[in-house]
Amino acid sequence: MRKKSPAYMEHVLALFNEILHESIMNRPLQEVGDGITPALAQGLQFLFQHGVCPVRDISQGMTTTLSAASQLVDRLVRKGWATRNDNARDRRLSEIRLTDEGKELVEKIRYRRVADMSRILRRMDPESRTALVENLEKFIAAAIEDAESALCTCSHCGRDHLSDCVLNEIYQAATGSPIKQV
Repeated sequence: MRKKSPAYMEHVLALFNEILHESIMNRPLQEVGDGITPALAQGLQFLFQHGVCPVRDISQGMTTTLSAASQLVDRLVRKGWATRNDNARDRRLSEIRLTDEGKELVEKIRYRRVADMSRILRRMDPESRTALVENLEKFIAAAIEDAESALCTCSHCGRDHLSDCVLNEIYQAATGSPIKQV
């Protein structure tokens, strides 16, 4: 297999994805313990980034069904990581918020993920680290065909929103305005 071929690139991307998935995303969950699954971590992260919100917003933000989002919230509440202030007429309109314990758990997970990423990046020389980010941004820019694709790809990261995110830059170049911070 030639290293410059699309097939080899697909292979390298699959390896990169596996490393990110296992080393950066899942290992910290195992280290933190408490029986936290990737789905629970994603729900915690969403609430951390967006604050108090109804199940409907969690469902849309995590691109899942209302039923699955409601079940996820039930699990977060049972574990003491979130609270639900029910709307008497419609549970989908309930206000979901992280507890202090839930916020602390998210911060532990994020800290471990950044520490793991830092450990990997320290093994690279500064020029390679810079080139990695620049080339990943170029890859993303090449993959995004229009403003709609940028908006669909955007994770709407709430309080973690970066105005200089590559997707925001692509969207702004196409529309003249930045992606609306959610």
